[in-house]
Parts: sequence; structure tokens; C-alpha cells
Amino acid sequence: MGPNLVEEDLDLRRQRRRSTGKGDRGDATRGLLLRTAERLYAERGLAEVSNRQIVAAAGQANKSALVYHIGTRTDLIHAIRAEHVRAISLRTKEMLEAARGTDNPRELLACMVLPYTEHLAALGNPSWYARFSAQLAPDPVFGTEPVWTPDVLPLIAEYQATVDAWSPNLTAEVAAIRQQAARVAVIHTCAEQERAAADSGHPADWPLIGDALTDCVAALLSATKQSEPDATEQHGLDRARIVRRPSRRRSAG
Repeated sequence: MGPNLVEEDLDLRRQRRRSTGKGDRGDATRGLLLRTAERLYAERGLAEVSNRQIVAAAGQANKSALVYHIGTRTDLIHAIRAEHVRAISLRTKEMLEAARGTDNPRELLACMVLPYTEHLAALGNPSWYARFSAQLAPDPVFGTEPVWTPDVLPLIAEYQATVDAWSPNLTAEVAAIRQQAARVAVIHTCAEQERAAADSGHPADWPLIGDALTDCVAALLSATKQSEPDATEQHGLDRARIVRRPSRRRSAG
């Protein structure tokens, strides 16, 4: 090997070391910005946190660090969610595949609850993702986006068809309302439990919370729909709605 080739080889190795070092530092900075943004969003709310506040809280001197390492605010929120969605989706897929063909509604419904609570348990205390998710739920853009990776969506469709088949007496509108209520119950209960754990310093009992929420969802989705009141009952309801005006007594004198 000639001297020029040796020098070129050394230069390439130096460049690789330099580029690898920059890449590692860049990944570390990006991760720090994501964790800081998640915490601030969870504690203060999406509308109350600016990019400048995130950069300052992360200890970054460069005010453009967030744009450089992540991008726009939308990119930031998607990146925070993606960090968690991958793990939750993997566990959801495992549970749904294992529950295929089950005739136990609770076993299937647990596939929509336990991957989330198990993930929150793995984050330790304090954590911020449950409160961050609760901030996204009512958002007209982020709240309507899928919360699973694409490979899980076919299994979710199978799950939905099975759940619908177990409730043949419910109209599509009623079933959708119940499922929406179940989703809200899981998201906001977990957010409240996470907040309480962070405030107290004592980790939440996520296995207990997961079981309780699974029972709640199962009861909500399987509850018997109340029948319409018959004519006699309706007459009684109508009479109960009558608001009688108080009688006015004339004063004496």
C-alpha cells in the first residue's frame, strides 16, 4: 500500500470518528429536547409551552436547536408520540395475536388497555406520557391520528369486528359513543394516576389500574341497552316534567 493510500485511509477514519461523534451528540440533544418538551407539555399544556421555553429548559444555548434537530412544532409532537407508540404497538400486536379466536370478551378488551398501562409502568416515576396523551386527545388534528404503527391496524380492524359482533343489539351510533367513552376513561384515568404518582413520589400501581380499567371498559361495552319506556311509563315521565307555578297568595290588609 503506497503512502498516499495510507494517508487517505487515515483521513477516512478520522472523518468517520468525527461524523460519528457529531451524530451521537446530535442524537443525545434530540432525545433531550424530546423529553423536555414532553415534560413541559404534560405539566403546562400544549398551548402554554413555546419552542423557546423548551430550548431553554433543555439547557441549549442555540435558540434554533429545536428546529435544527427536530423541525416544526408538529414534527416535535409526532416525534414524542412515536417514541412511545412503537413500544405500545408491539405489545398490542402480541396480545391481539394471542387472543385471536377467544370467546372471552374481557381477554380481547384487555388488548386495548394493558399495553398502555404496561408501557406507563416501564417508564418509571415520574413519567409524563399519560398526561401528554391526555393533552392530545381533544385536539382536532392530533386527537384523530392513529395511535398504533401501520402493521397493527389490520389486527385492530379484526378486534373491532369481533367487538361489534358481541353487541348485535346496539346501533352503530350507540356502539361508537360507548367506545369513545371507554377511550376517554382510559386516557384520562391514566393521566390522573400519573399526576398523582408524580406529586406524591410513590409509583402508581399500574397492574391494578390496568385491571380496573379493563373491567370498566368491559362493563361499558357489554352493558344491556335500556329499552324504550312503554306508554304508561312515558305518561309518568311526562307528568314528572310538568313544572307547576307556585300559587300566589294575596297579602291581607
